[in-house]
Amino acid sequence: MSGIAWVNGKFVEPLRPSLGVQERGFLYGDGLFETMRLRSGQPLYWKEHLARLRNGCAVLGISFPHEEICTGVREGSALLETGTLRLTVSRGEFPGRGLFPPCDSTATVVVTGYTGEPYPEESYEKGFSACLISFPRSHLSPLVQLKSLNCLENVLGRVEASSAGANEGIFRNYMGEIAEGTTSNVFLVINGKLTTPPPECGLLPGIMRAQVLLLAERLGITAYQAKVYPDDFRRAEEAFLTNSLLGVMPLVSFNGNSVGRGGPGPLSEMLRQEFKKI
Repeated sequence: MSGIAWVNGKFVEPLRPSLGVQERGFLYGDGLFETMRLRSGQPLYWKEHLARLRNGCAVLGISFPHEEICTGVREGSALLETGTLRLTVSRGEFPGRGLFPPCDSTATVVVTGYTGEPYPEESYEKGFSACLISFPRSHLSPLVQLKSLNCLENVLGRVEASSAGANEGIFRNYMGEIAEGTTSNVFLVINGKLTTPPPECGLLPGIMRAQVLLLAERLGITAYQAKVYPDDFRRAEEAFLTNSLLGVMPLVSFNGNSVGRGGPGPLSEMLRQEFKKI
């Protein structure tokens, strides 16, 4: 797996320091990122990723360097052709100290990427297991619907899931409702209908989540957003997880109990194959 790194207008050695010690993304997690799949030198759903990043920058008050972002993504994509691309935008470097953001900083733009498939075909054939994370996610936080660099809750959740022998950890909110995974959105099939928690439950509305809902509508599959609870996994016929790298990943086990028949379900597989065609 070979990689590239593009920082503020030029390619650099991926493992060499390229940012100053006053970089606010490094100091405070003051920034955002997007992760994309590449196919034939093109990032999938680029317009959707760019729109979400633009919106996040507006919420945080970070200047949006549109041209530099597009240049970095274009040049990185051309080198990699097929693989994974990550775009990071932070508030930039500032010589002062303290949390209060400067009003005249120049955003830092970093593009990194790797060739190769992020998940092998065997993972989809086997499916993922997940467990409930012990601490809740705040559905009231203004950060929960931003793809920010503040990922420590997700890191702790992933460590907890790994310790439990699971591929993914799933958050509840303060109301006990299912929110999202550490890196994924959650879908269940209950009584033949596709269900996913709404954003107000405390989740990042993923790009692939939105694409699944659109595809379901085109295919005539009943899909809706509704509150989901941990016990719902017991009565679900099947479930799956989504994000831009996973695509549609069957979820076959939750908290040590089988979901449905304990294997990838027919709707999950059908949606996955449809996205392959697209």
